[in-house]
Amino acid sequence: MSDQYCPECGASVDTGNRYCSSCGERITEVTQTPTGKPANAGGGTKTDGDTTFAAITHILALLTWVIGPLIVYLVTEDQFVKENARNALNWQIMFTIYMVVSAVLILVLIGFALIFILPLLDMVFCIIAAIKASEGEAWTYPATPDII
Repeated sequence: MSDQYCPECGASVDTGNRYCSSCGERITEVTQTPTGKPANAGGGTKTDGDTTFAAITHILALLTWVIGPLIVYLVTEDQFVKENARNALNWQIMFTIYMVVSAVLILVLIGFALIFILPLLDMVFCIIAAIKASEGEAWTYPATPDII
C-alpha cells in the first residue's frame, strides 16, 4: 500500500500516477496522511469507463493515425481522457514528422532502417500508453514535445 494520498479525496495514490484512481482528480501534489475525506467525495468519480476510453484512444491512434485522438480530444469533457488523447495526438504528429525525415534520409541509406523501425515503435508505444491509461496513468510518449 502506498504512503501517499490524494489531497482531494484521501485515497491512496501510487507513486507516479498523475490522476487519482478513486476520484479522478489530477494529482499535482500528494499528502503523506489521508485528508479524512472519504474516497470518491467531491463528485469527480473516476469510473472504469474513463480509463477504458482513455486506453481506447491510444489504440485508435494506432488504427486511425491522428483522426481518432483528435475527435476524442475535441469531444470529451473528461480531463483524464482529454490528456491521453492529447498525448496520443502529439505522438502521432511526431511520428509523422519522424517518418518524413526517414523518407528523406533514404537518400543517404539511413532512412531504410528507420522506415521499418518507426512503425514498430509506434505500435509498441501505443500499446504501452493504452496499458498505462487503463491503470489510470496518462503516459507521455518518449521524444514527444507538447504540440497540442
